[in-house]
Amino acid sequence: KLKVDGFLDMSGTYRDADDGETKTMSFDQWEIDLHLAPVDHVSARVDINDVNASDEGAVVEQAFIVYDFEQGITAKAGKFLSALGYEGAEPTLLYQYSVSATIIGYPGYSSGAGAKYDFGAGSIYAAVVDGSYSGDSDAENVSPEVQLLFKPVEGLTLQAGYASEDYDDILATEDEDGAEGFTRAIGNFWAEYKTGIITAAAEYKLLYEQQGADSDGEGYLVMLNLDWGKPAITFRHSAVELDNDYEDTEFTIAPNYQVAEPLSLVFEYRHDDFGDAGNVDTFATELIYVY
Repeated sequence: KLKVDGFLDMSGTYRDADDGETKTMSFDQWEIDLHLAPVDHVSARVDINDVNASDEGAVVEQAFIVYDFEQGITAKAGKFLSALGYEGAEPTLLYQYSVSATIIGYPGYSSGAGAKYDFGAGSIYAAVVDGSYSGDSDAENVSPEVQLLFKPVEGLTLQAGYASEDYDDILATEDEDGAEGFTRAIGNFWAEYKTGIITAAAEYKLLYEQQGADSDGEGYLVMLNLDWGKPAITFRHSAVELDNDYEDTEFTIAPNYQVAEPLSLVFEYRHDDFGDAGNVDTFATELIYVY
């Protein structure tokens, strides 16, 4: 009734920016995931991890209970990851070392309750959480999240979703009407197609007040992964631009090799253009052990 899995992740990077060079060598993260299914219709999951050997130490990343009503309907409650966004939240769910430029708009882990209806060719999901971006345990301003996932033909997945969070005094700014606060939100759309050795994906985001008032914008991502079994390579291009003059356009190429079934070696070259803020070239090597 108990399944345990997880991973170990370590990396080294060389970063060449307009303002100087930076080198790192670190043990990035370890994680243990507990999957429990003690009785029919009821299951639970608890993820425990430590990121970058932080002073906080091991933390519960997510912990939630799922109840299966059958007929395609499930409900969950606890702390869990938002359903929105194409790129995965863990190193084991990425096709390359780094996350895209559009990660700025992704919601994260938060506490609340959600429900999903799986109708075979796709699913409909809705949740109410304490804060899609902050996960602040404050129920004064709860966040709605909705997602529609559709698989019209074999290998093709389409997704549309929306999430928002109201901010108050801590991050508040004055809007045009003189009222304090702002609403950070995302409209997220992505498509993925898998066939043979090819995985191709595209994502588009409408971003609202991502860094406070007057920081609306948009972002996009295109990605191609070619996987021959042990060797594979990923090409990615993504960009984001906000009304407050923040911008980032990146190009990434990431070859990787599965040394053994649980062990993968990832190499990456990434170029970022931050507009007036300058350019950055990053070279990275990552080793991931999955158990």
